[in-house]
Parts: sequence; structure tokens; C-alpha cells
Amino acid sequence: MITSRENGVVKLCRRLRSGGKARREEGLFLAEGARLCREALSAGLSVPTLLATPEALEKNPWLEGSGRGELLLISQGVAEAVSDTKSPQGVFCLCALPEEQELSLRPEGRYLLLDRLQDPGNLGTIIRGAEAFGIAALVLGPGCPDCFSPKVLRSTMGSLFRQPVFRTGDLPGTIRRMAGEGFPVYAAMLDPQARTVRELPESGGLGVVIGNEGSGVSRPAAEACAGAVYIPMAPAIESLNAAAAASVLMWEMSGRRR
Repeated sequence: MITSRENGVVKLCRRLRSGGKARREEGLFLAEGARLCREALSAGLSVPTLLATPEALEKNPWLEGSGRGELLLISQGVAEAVSDTKSPQGVFCLCALPEEQELSLRPEGRYLLLDRLQDPGNLGTIIRGAEAFGIAALVLGPGCPDCFSPKVLRSTMGSLFRQPVFRTGDLPGTIRRMAGEGFPVYAAMLDPQARTVRELPESGGLGVVIGNEGSGVSRPAAEACAGAVYIPMAPAIESLNAAAAASVLMWEMSGRRR
């Protein structure tokens, strides 16, 4: 049993928890919790190492029968040192980061693009909603959180392992490329003069941009779009949380067709 915080694997886990740079350098990320680890295994991710306390192993016997990676026993103290939560379940796994790929547009696909979104919880909720509503892919522009940070991972509840997510260093350029391939993209904006969500095209490819929680869609991204889309609300409500707005838009983009 590993009982020292100075153990090499423990140090690696803590480093992976600390930031995106460490995860990219190691080519790994850390998943925490029985559900998230099981989802990673079910999704077919490469999982070289699993860690569990004896108590967690007793509650989750499937860990020994997973047939994937090396299973290491750790003490409760080590679990607390590795964990990103106040009450760790005592189950962790090291997973290989998926290779980054170029966005490939799917005929009739619906896409959600995120412009400088800041809150990891919002991003995780949006990823989970994208899977629920059949969004073809999410496109993250510069400034968005790392999808494999602990808070984002927890918020996705495993959806990140199944939902296609791409990154772009040039969001306006990606919007123009989509338009050139027959995918009109609309910026979600607080503009009553814009078309409403009910007026979004029901057929063909489509994209919608959700902007920063405080400042909305940036000017360069908005100018690259075909127009703006607006969610009608009661007069007393100025705006919706980014994740709530994304959920409404994703439902209108794909939900009605489902």
C-alpha cells in the first residue's frame, strides 16, 4: 500500500491536478470518483493506472476485474492528498489524453461554439448538455477552460469521454470556414432585434456561439457570424447563466428534431 505523499505516482497525480500545462506535458489527466473512473473505462480510454483505498475497493469490486491498467492500493491520507474534493471517495485513475484532432463538419450537424467562456462548471454542464441534446461537436475558442481540469471533469459526469470537443486558436476563422462549407453560425446576444431561438433553421448544418459570461460574444467572432440569435425572456430578467442559455439554444438547435 502506498502511504507516502512523496511516492512518484502520488506526486504525478498531484501534478496532473495542478494545471493544464502538466497534463499536456505528461499526456495524462486524473479522473476522480467511482462513477467518473468507471465511465472512463467504459468509454475505452487508455487507463494505465488505477488507485483505490481498501475501503473504496471493498465498495467497488469492479476495480479488480477491470482488466485495465495497474491497480494500486493507497491510504486514506494519500487519497486526501491527491483529491480535489473535501470528501474523496478514494478512487482515481490516470488516463491518457486523447489526441487533438481537426474539426470535421458532419452534414446536417449542429455545433455549439464557445467564445472565452471562463467558468469550469459552466463548461462541464454545457458538455453534458451537448451529449444530451445530440450536438455534433463543441468548438472551444481561446480563453476557455481546460476540459480535463478536475472541476470540468466532475461537471460533465462522464459526458466528456463521449461528446466530441475541439479547440481552435482562431474562432472567427473557424466561423468563416463553417459558413464557407454551408453552416451558418449565429451569435447568441442580448439583442431583441435579433432572430429568436424559434427562428433558427430546422434543417441543414448550423452553429451558435455562446460568449463570455460577463462580456458576451467578442466583436471579431460576432462580425464573422451570419447574424445574432436571442432568447426571449421576461422583462425583469436581464440575462441567463451561460450554461442555462446554452441548454435552451441546444434544445432548439437539435431537440425539436429529436
